[in-house]
Amino acid sequence: MSDNPHQSCPYTDCGSSDAFNWNDDGYGFCHSCGESYPSKNKRDVFNWVADSYPLKKRGNVMTTEVKGMTYDNIRGIDPDVCKVYGIQVQTGANGEPVRYAYKYPHTVKYRDYNDKSKTWIKDRGVGMNHLFGPDFNSNSSNKLYITEGEFDAASLYQILGQKYFVKSLPSASIGEKFIKNNYDYLNSFKELIYAGELDDAGKRSAEKFYEAFPSKLYYVPMTKHKDANDFLMAGEADAKELMWTALKPQRYTPDNFFCSDQDVIDAIDNESPYDYIPTGHTGLDEKIRGIVKGGLTFIKAPRGTGKTEVVRYFETGLLKNPDTRIALLHMEEMKSTTYRAMATYHLGVNVRTKDDAKENRVSEDDVIKAAKDATEGERTVVFEMRSHDDPLKLLEYTRLAATVYGAEYIFVDHVQRLAYLSQSGVDGATSVLTSLGARMAQLSKELSIGVVFISQVNDDGRTKYASSLEEEAIICIKIERDIESEDEIVQNTTTFIVDKNRPFAKLGYAGTVYYNPDTTILTEEVVIGREEAA
Repeated sequence: MSDNPHQSCPYTDCGSSDAFNWNDDGYGFCHSCGESYPSKNKRDVFNWVADSYPLKKRGNVMTTEVKGMTYDNIRGIDPDVCKVYGIQVQTGANGEPVRYAYKYPHTVKYRDYNDKSKTWIKDRGVGMNHLFGPDFNSNSSNKLYITEGEFDAASLYQILGQKYFVKSLPSASIGEKFIKNNYDYLNSFKELIYAGELDDAGKRSAEKFYEAFPSKLYYVPMTKHKDANDFLMAGEADAKELMWTALKPQRYTPDNFFCSDQDVIDAIDNESPYDYIPTGHTGLDEKIRGIVKGGLTFIKAPRGTGKTEVVRYFETGLLKNPDTRIALLHMEEMKSTTYRAMATYHLGVNVRTKDDAKENRVSEDDVIKAAKDATEGERTVVFEMRSHDDPLKLLEYTRLAATVYGAEYIFVDHVQRLAYLSQSGVDGATSVLTSLGARMAQLSKELSIGVVFISQVNDDGRTKYASSLEEEAIICIKIERDIESEDEIVQNTTTFIVDKNRPFAKLGYAGTVYYNPDTTILTEEVVIGREEAA
């Protein structure tokens, strides 16, 4: 049974006092004149504020008494345009503005006049899965502009000289039900032009349109102001600027597709292809310029060639840049080992153990101070993989290090230790590292960070478990060291060879570093020709 089975018809040309009633689904109908609420062809005679017409209430009751209405002085929109769109300011007993009213098919939407937060306080009728705006006939136009707000629809219609069809979404966020309800009407246009702010909510709505109409969707870039009403209220010059922009809409593409003029501008202005920080090593920096952000750097060497010390050389080198933050995962050493090694590089003497420090007459307090100084005011984050962690947990830790701690570079020493965490045998380890490589490469690009993997290679030079990581890397550095040489200098000299360099294309021999057994520090030596060294 209806809530209001007998009441007067809201249409002023009907005159029935008891023929109008609400159906159980919230739809109103007059059994005398045959018109529905509100009838598309009789909107001009629909009396919104008739005391004899109590609208069906949904939600909290608006208690403010309404006595009249006006179309004048509504946010810069011409009164005639407000009438076309059914936008009113409803007034109280003394003529004061009380609320805005917006006429939708089968419902009226209200907002308190003084509600600066723009929170809708009253919805009545059938629901809000309809577009807002006049009954534009798709057969007479190829284009439909779609805004995020009622004011914006009327504003853009006015800005475009009332020559183009403009409707509004019922809210900034829409769902599949809305698309389904309006699909036939929307699909009847050749172009659907989204003219709202592409913030998070706007992007979600635009994506819904794109999923349903991928070949038809265009958008109007909102540059100076966030919506059409702001452009209108800013003055004639800004309104004209929006007009010309709206007349040349750009094809909408998802976030992961780029083809517009604005995409070109944004990419060149905002992206730094292969940003890097120099390592401090002359030969390497000549080849690769530095450790690159936005991709993986892969360092590989046989067991026992001093991979960890080479990585330490890079870590301390990057920290010489005063703004750089790094995160370290050294899986084969304790935290104290890491910090003492960094203190050793800072002091220039060996303090890697308590005995070493004592032998070199460095107190433990001085070691601690040196370690703190070496980490450069908390610019170094050291983290661990726990015994129960899956190798892919490294992705989460990497994101945490970058977004929370501000790390620009992540060093992982060495990657085969991650494979051992998989507990799934050789095939399982290979599969896990393959997935890790692909996802880490994407993550480094997304976060614009540099990820450095250190890897052990087999006797045949192949990367154990992790060949896919090498394939994902944009730079690969091979290190060589003749630890069996009888010549102490040769035995302690490490050679750098760049065998992959996607950003800068320079390959080959990239110099050497010398390990001083007394200081336990790597330093760059005068480069000797490879043929002469051999």
